[in-house]
Amino acid sequence: MKRYSLWIALSGALAFGATVPAGANSALALSTITLDPAIEMAIASRTSSPSAPEVAVVTGFARSEAPSLSAHTTTLESVRWRPRRYRDRDRDRDRDREVSRSGSRGFSQIHAGFFDPDGEQEAGFIGGFRGGASLDNNVQLGVGVDWAYKSDRATEIVSQVPLPGGGTSERRLELARSSSNLFPLMAFLQISPGSENDVHPYFGIGGGYEVLFLSAEDFTTGDEFDATYAGWGWQGWAGVAIPLSGQSRINIEIFRNVAELERDVEDPNGQTYNEIVDAHGVGMRFGLNWGF
Repeated sequence: MKRYSLWIALSGALAFGATVPAGANSALALSTITLDPAIEMAIASRTSSPSAPEVAVVTGFARSEAPSLSAHTTTLESVRWRPRRYRDRDRDRDRDREVSRSGSRGFSQIHAGFFDPDGEQEAGFIGGFRGGASLDNNVQLGVGVDWAYKSDRATEIVSQVPLPGGGTSERRLELARSSSNLFPLMAFLQISPGSENDVHPYFGIGGGYEVLFLSAEDFTTGDEFDATYAGWGWQGWAGVAIPLSGQSRINIEIFRNVAELERDVEDPNGQTYNEIVDAHGVGMRFGLNWGF
């Protein structure tokens, strides 16, 4: 029984050592143990003569040391693992640092909504565009232009005609028609506290020049009216930005427009006077903003 245990141990050591290529420099390479000649003779005599004294053989493996760069240098290696969310956060932080080092980056925005002038006037459509540069992650400078449009008609029902399938249709006479087109052109400053990668509020203020085109026509008298008003005005707004992907986001904001637009008018007597139109009002805009 002892003979079989001895052979099994010796065969395992030789088989394990044979799996490592000769001359391998890996730190996991195991060198083959060479037995002393006296021990080999003792094993042979024990095998040929069962009465020979037993020889205790200890088998083992020697670990080959990896070559070092110098006698005083030790090379250490490690494997690091980070959850994906932290890796994405680090990537965004590195991008922000790159923006800070390289200076500003550009952005654009298109938006649409409604504008409700003060007083009894009805609300109308508003659309516009903004563009500029982000000085850092929280401050933007740029210019923007809006177009606020509204139209109105005055009609009178002339007659009602029954329809074959039921109901009636109305015949209307158009008495008057009017339209207004307001164009605010402004430079603005916008501040966005918080991280641009999360839902965050923003606040802006802008000032510039506004132009209003009014036209009207009275079909009963034949009178026509066309006038252009202009003047300085300003806007203030506050909103919420919702990130989509990359540098794109959806903006939802409310704003206030303040302006008094005027023109010079000369009456039939030759006297010149100043005519002023109040362009105050509030509104809401929904936009798509993207950086580049």
